[in-house]
Amino acid sequence: MPSKETSQLDRFVETIARLRAPDGCPWDREQTHKSLARYLLEEAYEVLEAIQKDDPEKLQEELGDLLLQIVLNAQVAKDEGTFDIEDVARGINEKMIRRHPHVFADSTVSTAEDVVSQWQDIKAREKAQKQEKSGTLDSIPKAMPALLQALKISEAAVSEGFEWKKEGDVWEKLDSEISELKEAISNPDLTEPEKESQAKEEVALEFGDVLFCMVNVARWHNLNPEECLLLTMEKFRRRFSDMEARAMRPLKDLSKDDWNDLWEEAKLNTAR
Repeated sequence: MPSKETSQLDRFVETIARLRAPDGCPWDREQTHKSLARYLLEEAYEVLEAIQKDDPEKLQEELGDLLLQIVLNAQVAKDEGTFDIEDVARGINEKMIRRHPHVFADSTVSTAEDVVSQWQDIKAREKAQKQEKSGTLDSIPKAMPALLQALKISEAAVSEGFEWKKEGDVWEKLDSEISELKEAISNPDLTEPEKESQAKEEVALEFGDVLFCMVNVARWHNLNPEECLLLTMEKFRRRFSDMEARAMRPLKDLSKDDWNDLWEEAKLNTAR
């Protein structure tokens, strides 16, 4: 049975409402969905960083900061008379029940892949019922980070049957795209001012093709390319910081041999 005491979540919602009240906080009162958008994105990335570091205490804190953005946006909407946090919770709860008939109804699935397929089918039926006419890729936000967006686009295309027959085909495509990139980079037009702009655009497109193909390689191995790159950047940060700490002079004043020696030491010292 529900507790008669006010939950911590209810108290938090009340706190945000108080901050947005006429006699509340001037900063909170002037916020809009658009002004809060950047903070929502920043907090989401800080949650991701806490997950990557496997830091439960930090994750709890960052999830709280992310929750602040959700509740604050819901309060802005309530003040505008469009919806409130209860509507948000009701909507997502009903969606989760609808899209998990194998748990809440009589549907049967055997694997996680079956669950994903069922989810997509239900989602498509819901769109049809709402008479939402849109392409397969239209629901993927263009503001999403590029690597993650590429993964979502690739997954959506695969859901429609647009897929290689075997993994070897993906690697062949990657080899082909790398060759095309090398060819574009070696284009003599890059050194001719009147043709440079078009040649650079071609290089950029070929580079993008390589990245997109790499995203598909990641997908074939159930990897999230955004997370993979974050892990690599964190590894580089650790090693570069170790190099700076060990160097007796600024790194820019060192020779290539000094750089190599410090890098190898950093690899041993930072383990990963």
